Amino acid sequence: MRSQALACCSALAIVGGAAPAFAQDTLAGASSEPEAIVVTGIRSSLRSAAGIKKNSLAIVDAISSEDLGKFPDTNVAESLQRIPGVAIDRSNGEGRFVTVRGFGPAFNTVLVNGRTFASDNQGREFSFDLLAAELISGAEVYKSSQARLQDGGIGATLNVKTPRPLDLGGFKAVVSAKGQYERNSKSATPQAFGLISDTFADDTFGVLASISYQKRDAQTRFIQNRGYIPRTTVGPAANPLFTNVFAPRNQDVGQDDQQRERIGVTGTAQYRPNDQLTFTVDGLYNQFNVNSRVQALGSWFEPSSYTAAAIDSNRTITSLTTNGNADLIQTSNNRFVKTYAFGGNVEWKPNSNLTVKADVSWSRAKDSAGGRNYFTVIGIPSVYSFQQATGNGFPSTTGYSANLTNASAGRSHIALRQGNSEAERVLEYKLDTEWKSDGGVIDAVRFGFINTNRSKNSQSITTDPNATCLYCGYNEAASAALLSPLTLNAPGGSGSVPTRILTYDPNAYFAFLESAGQAAARDAARNLAPGTTAALLRSTNGYAASPQPSSFAVSEKVFAGYIETDLKGNLGSLPWTVNLGARYVHTEIIASGRQLALTDLLPVLGDRTIYQAVFANGGVPVATAQRSSYDYFLPNINVRVNLTDKIIARVSASRTLTRPQIRDLAPRTNFDVIRPASFDASGGNPSLKPYKANNFDISLEWYPTSTTTLSVAGYYKSIEDFIIQTRSPEPFTIVNAGNLPVGGVITGPTTATASVRRPRNSENVSVRGVELNVTHTFDYLPAPLDGLGISANATFVDSSAAFDVTRFDQSVALEGLGNSYNVTGFYEKNGFAARIAYNRRGRFLEYLVTPGQGGDPVFRRPFDQIDVRVSYDIKKFAQVFAEGTNVTNSRNITTGRFDNQVLDYIDTGARWAAGVRLNF
Repeated sequence: MRSQALACCSALAIVGGAAPAFAQDTLAGASSEPEAIVVTGIRSSLRSAAGIKKNSLAIVDAISSEDLGKFPDTNVAESLQRIPGVAIDRSNGEGRFVTVRGFGPAFNTVLVNGRTFASDNQGREFSFDLLAAELISGAEVYKSSQARLQDGGIGATLNVKTPRPLDLGGFKAVVSAKGQYERNSKSATPQAFGLISDTFADDTFGVLASISYQKRDAQTRFIQNRGYIPRTTVGPAANPLFTNVFAPRNQDVGQDDQQRERIGVTGTAQYRPNDQLTFTVDGLYNQFNVNSRVQALGSWFEPSSYTAAAIDSNRTITSLTTNGNADLIQTSNNRFVKTYAFGGNVEWKPNSNLTVKADVSWSRAKDSAGGRNYFTVIGIPSVYSFQQATGNGFPSTTGYSANLTNASAGRSHIALRQGNSEAERVLEYKLDTEWKSDGGVIDAVRFGFINTNRSKNSQSITTDPNATCLYCGYNEAASAALLSPLTLNAPGGSGSVPTRILTYDPNAYFAFLESAGQAAARDAARNLAPGTTAALLRSTNGYAASPQPSSFAVSEKVFAGYIETDLKGNLGSLPWTVNLGARYVHTEIIASGRQLALTDLLPVLGDRTIYQAVFANGGVPVATAQRSSYDYFLPNINVRVNLTDKIIARVSASRTLTRPQIRDLAPRTNFDVIRPASFDASGGNPSLKPYKANNFDISLEWYPTSTTTLSVAGYYKSIEDFIIQTRSPEPFTIVNAGNLPVGGVITGPTTATASVRRPRNSENVSVRGVELNVTHTFDYLPAPLDGLGISANATFVDSSAAFDVTRFDQSVALEGLGNSYNVTGFYEKNGFAARIAYNRRGRFLEYLVTPGQGGDPVFRRPFDQIDVRVSYDIKKFAQVFAEGTNVTNSRNITTGRFDNQVLDYIDTGARWAAGVRLNF
């Protein structure tokens, strides 16, 4: 880390040395700026962002559109990651979530035009892939707190802005279209955007409307493992091969083919009858559909079925051979999201000193994927082997004794329809008042209040649990007519992983399992009375999806009032400004849901790897609800001192909070598939308290020119009541009608003990970090080199809660914490522009506890990506462009406790696009 920091500091020094030379040349040669002023493009974007940062009261970074309808990247999140301290998480190669200063998406408050925006996720995370980049005019990242900003962001507060017609003035129109080619799917798809804005009646009335459309045929190629089981025994119980080892749970090799379609519409109307009064109404609609089909070859490694194995010095299984089934998996990751947002705003300036703003907004986001996803398996009995990954490679499964393209060998197994429907509504009222003085120490006073009502409903809609595993055990043959050959486009095409397998239509498979013939075959194979399976299918409505007990609803009401003042003066010859404020917050929560009561575990005939769960009350859950409330006082101070007219020093301190994830408040316990060696469950905790943080920031900034910025910032955060996801044993009393022997998850004659993962408030943690940032244009170089420029930054973070891989009792660690680096080089002159952007996110802890089975941590290896863009203005109003995303085809890789425990190897492929943009 020290060498990386020194390298970045050296880069700052080199560019810093060049900047004074430019300043001296300008002073010697002329007293004013050159006549050719770039009003749009990369330089314009940098100039605008630098102006926001320089003039802010708090510590702020910003990014601005290069022109109307032209954000720097094809995705808003991709652009935000160019800001110091910002890193992103991707979904199918597109930026979706934002991490700031090591704090994940749940720790950051995201606003759209200063308003809280509904989310389609179970938590508070904002999905940036819902917004087309062309709709955005700019974004600001507030890294230090101000009382007037909505609370909730320990990491940062991000405000995404859309254009306003009266700000644009007059007639403006933009049309762009491009075609995009995907390397993995080998398909080309369209994207289009249009915006029109005009003002009327002597610029007192303005209207703006925009529409965007994007379609992608994407393919993700993957190898996935659900986790390593820690400190387990492998091989026959009577004569085990190894004890106290880390054993891989499974391996899936496959491809996820997605058709992604996004439609976005915005509209804004403004009326300003005079200089004192402005009315604004706006609306947004977004539809984002992801139709996914995952096809994979799965291999399950039941520890007791190992026939051979090898381990390394960490006692991690490096190779194994086992008896099992080669699973032909069909599943999906669909999203069907619709988002609506409407708002109204009145700004009144009765005189030159006073401004009053009233704002009301409503937004709704809904993902209707509940019951519209599926997971199905047809198995082929086989012996197979596993070989651990080496270096940056991927693990492999080889040596299948079965013919994986023999359609007559398929055996029925698990099948279910599944998915969550997420719906959230946000209704928000705000009143902000600002008084500006005509002089003196008190420069401004602001006060106001905000009332935010948020309601989230998460509905799990799946097949009845009694039908899900009806055919588990591979006892009944699957119809050969269902199966057809498939060549997987998965990692390992060189032959180390099989790619010739069988595929099938999941809907046809559901129909086959519900058929009278297959129901009778199950009765015969399991010595059941004729009609038993058919009766059970009637009771569950077959494999139809229905609401499940894991559904929940949370209502949250937040009332906040604030007051802040700006003070200014001079310390000798140094101008200073102090922003001092405080915010009082009252929160009320009602969390409700339904809960099942486990009463027994039964063996499954023909499948030693699984138990059947039995629930009380005929499997009908009981409603439950819990109320909670809390109050907090959140002060802040921001101090800015202008050391010169170009050098600014800042210091800030504040107290902030982040509320618990909404899904974590749900009063529920969900049971995973229960197996002899693993009984995993997860649930919520309605009694959670919010995270609280004391924050300290310092920043030194140098602005030698309007397009050159050099800055260094340090921060320290001390966080109380840190919420962590931890597992702890919870016993359940069972009847044990199946006479299961004591051992594994059966811890007593009538007791089964689960490892339950719940969120809990824990000990305090601290985070500290340093940000280095430089932006510079080489205008002083001789033509044509004077079109060059660079923007680079690096963030180094550390925490008192770093994960120690040698410990097995660690319950606290900060997920998402890691170093990040960004470098963008560009050239812009005479209508030609080119940009190459490199970003790197260092290794970080993604999950303290594996979401799947095993319970061990998950790390994400360092990931870097290169994006490029080239454009040329063929006319003043017309531009052609080409761009590439992830041009080096970087892969995302996750690992377990040790780096050779590869869990995910994700290849989303490179994307290339070309298009035209017209600006009127």
